[in-house]
Amino acid sequence: MGRRPPKAPPKGPGRAKPRAHAKSTTPEAAEVEQLRRDLAEAQRRLREVEERGADAFLAGRLAELEEARQVARGQAVEAALARSRVEAELNALRDSVAKAKGVAGWLLRWAQRRNQKT
Repeated sequence: MGRRPPKAPPKGPGRAKPRAHAKSTTPEAAEVEQLRRDLAEAQRRLREVEERGADAFLAGRLAELEEARQVARGQAVEAALARSRVEAELNALRDSVAKAKGVAGWLLRWAQRRNQKT
């Protein structure tokens, strides 16, 4: 059994046209695409300023920035709480290792000292 010969591309006005703007993964193409998105965003904001006026646009932008600031502050508080919880857990583990009895306790303390040297 042989392989089929490949189909010839269709001819005429209904044929598929090759893609002229295929996605490229080069850094330059990615940078150009990012610049296009930035330009579109800037044009959108300019239209918004023209339609609503500068004062309304600035008021909306200030509200967005205030919301972002509050979110960042909330995340910072959550991070501080998580850090204090982890530090408390670490101290509890260190106390447990220090109070462990017998050979197992001795091995834990030995491993802890060895780990602190490296």
